[in-house]
Amino acid sequence: MADAKELERIDQAAEYFRRYFEMENAVTINEENKEYLKTYIHDDKYVINNFDRKDQTQRGAIITSIVAVLLLLLMTVMTNIFVGVGLAVGAIVVGTIVTLRLNKYRLELAKKEQHEVNEGIKEQISMLEDRKVQLERQRDDYYAALGKRVDCVPLDYMKNVAQIKKYMTDGEADTCEEAVGMFEQNLLMQQMTDIMKASEVKEEPKQSDKERFGDPLELIKQNKRKRRKEKKAKK
Repeated sequence: MADAKELERIDQAAEYFRRYFEMENAVTINEENKEYLKTYIHDDKYVINNFDRKDQTQRGAIITSIVAVLLLLLMTVMTNIFVGVGLAVGAIVVGTIVTLRLNKYRLELAKKEQHEVNEGIKEQISMLEDRKVQLERQRDDYYAALGKRVDCVPLDYMKNVAQIKKYMTDGEADTCEEAVGMFEQNLLMQQMTDIMKASEVKEEPKQSDKERFGDPLELIKQNKRKRRKEKKAKK
């Protein structure tokens, strides 16, 4: 098992990566909130289609009918049935006109309320867009600084830091660098296995292993030389 100093190095790297992922997650959540708010923006056509005109009309018709029946009965008792019928018909006509005008008024009011909602939502979306710029700048600046703060795990392997640490805790690697090297070798082996399986399915023409898979040792050497250059640049 790696010594405490090496474990502390990779734990510190993992903490730095955790903070980066928090920033990245904040950008994602901000974008999801913006898209969610957009679902509350509707045009006049939506308001018209969702306006319960039928229910409003039925209510008006019920009220009008009740008034007409009461007038018919009252006028029939007080005068005669013909006066009652005339007033009842007049009540129905007036009630219908009033109901239509009320529906139109309610619809216009619903449109106005939706316009106000739209404006409020757009203001919130604008605030989220401004925040997105800030969050992305903060995330990108932090990522740029990670290369100087972390010298044992390449940034390409941020999501694999727990697996890399396991090589150290299991006693397979004594240093962070050795653990990274083991991870790269296993990664390359897995990639070659996947390519071989894919080639068997596709029945591609036979090629040499080096032509098909590249030279894994050369790739590992290139990665090591890259890390040495990065370390020298930091000094």
